[in-house]
Amino acid sequence: MKLNTSEIDWKLTFGSFGFVLLLGILAVLYPEAVKTTMGSMLDFTVMNFGSGFLWYTIFATGALLYLAFSKYGNIRMGDSKPKFTKFQLFAMALSAGMGASTMYWGFIEAIYYFMDPQFGIEDKAMAMEYASAYNMFHWGAAGWFIYLIVAIPFAVVFYLKGSRRMSLSGVINALFNDRLPAWAQKFIDLLFIITTLAATALTLGLGIPMISSNLASLTGIPDNLMLGIGVILGLSVIFSMSSYIGIEKGMARLSSATIYICAAFVGIIFIIGPSALIMNNLTNGIGIMLSDYIRMSTNTDPYGTTMFPQYWTVFFLANWISYSPGVGVFITKIIQGQKLRDVVLILVIGGTMGSAVIFGVCGTFAMDLVNTGTVDGVKMITEGQPTTLVKEIFNSTSIPMILTAIYLVTMVLFTVTTLDGTSYSLAGIATKELDEEANVNPMFRLFWCLLLTALPIIFLLIEADLNILKSFPVLIIVLIVPIFFVAAVKTLQYLRVNYNSIMAHQREQDKILGIESEDTSEANTKMQETAIQA
Repeated sequence: MKLNTSEIDWKLTFGSFGFVLLLGILAVLYPEAVKTTMGSMLDFTVMNFGSGFLWYTIFATGALLYLAFSKYGNIRMGDSKPKFTKFQLFAMALSAGMGASTMYWGFIEAIYYFMDPQFGIEDKAMAMEYASAYNMFHWGAAGWFIYLIVAIPFAVVFYLKGSRRMSLSGVINALFNDRLPAWAQKFIDLLFIITTLAATALTLGLGIPMISSNLASLTGIPDNLMLGIGVILGLSVIFSMSSYIGIEKGMARLSSATIYICAAFVGIIFIIGPSALIMNNLTNGIGIMLSDYIRMSTNTDPYGTTMFPQYWTVFFLANWISYSPGVGVFITKIIQGQKLRDVVLILVIGGTMGSAVIFGVCGTFAMDLVNTGTVDGVKMITEGQPTTLVKEIFNSTSIPMILTAIYLVTMVLFTVTTLDGTSYSLAGIATKELDEEANVNPMFRLFWCLLLTALPIIFLLIEADLNILKSFPVLIIVLIVPIFFVAAVKTLQYLRVNYNSIMAHQREQDKILGIESEDTSEANTKMQETAIQA
């Protein structure tokens, strides 16, 4: 397909490219200075703004639960039947929003929490129980509420207000009835893209070393810089092909296949591991997470010294916030024809339970090996060797090569689908106006695919550690969170004022499409009950 350059915002595109180029030059020329500066900025941000991230998440939770369980949940996004099945909706959202990272953290995150227990816990068994619960909490409902509080304004503006701009500035401008100054729109969009790039940098910065490590273990190829760059280039080819094919034929099928393969991998871990212990700890972890949800959501440990909430809870919330622009745009694309209530419940409940199963099974398996002394996971984490820890976990089983191969395939597919969704979002942001199906030009998506490969190469060159990778999403969102908050509030106001006209239009469209509306469904149910009684 020929690239229509007239629809592309080249200033925004080259501004983003220039940012990545400048970062790369500074990182290569002054690696230690970059690490030190970013580390100091990270400390300042989590200490002074951490509580703000917690309150923003609480606001998102309350607003979305209100939308889901009130009359506004009946509002459908767009004048068409659902474009994707509910399973495809769940699979694509999970793959784009959390997939690659869940595979990285699945076996190792609970060990970090076991080493640094919260709430004054000293008992070893209790520390392991809360480690699993915190694992599920950090990857649970809060992340999906954060994604959706950004996605819903995009969807409302695109499907209900009829705006064809898939940019944050376009959403804000539409909600303010086209009164946003041009300079403010450019600034917001630049923040949007940099935020999305920062989130992608974290995913790739953590995922690429894990993929190259397991590939080296499987093939015997030396795990060095060249292998890391080779992995990046190989991934770029795969997700560029998927991106060019399109979401309907490419990512929808790839995401569904990835979920099935991931389920098979987790199932194998459950079977070969201590199955009874895994089931008990999974159940127990879900219970602790639910009973202590509010406590975990507001924990700042103000008199503590470990900085656990700041460097873990705040970090994960910041990670979800930084990814929410890109995932929000992508969710807007895939929820066409779905009702708000279904979107919120499918993604929040499905995403929470899916993550709970992955972390409950994989995390318990890893902690059992640490608890029995089979693997010295605490030492490897302390020495900064998470990739080695995962290899040792697989080597402790009778089928290390099979597990490594399936894990490697799952990591690659999750990374590809994550990048595929991100490239769509970035191309959509930098496109002046989309069509009614929210499509972007495949060639322009390819451009963003190639630009995304530059970030992990930079991190490989400077050998960035975990705290440096964490600092990317945390630092960049301080300026953009207030914008998300304003967009959410204005969206709620718009739905309240225009609800009757929206539902009247929707009922007319239901007749045209042959969809049974909520009102019709209730009327038919009452008629059936009356007939039965008669």
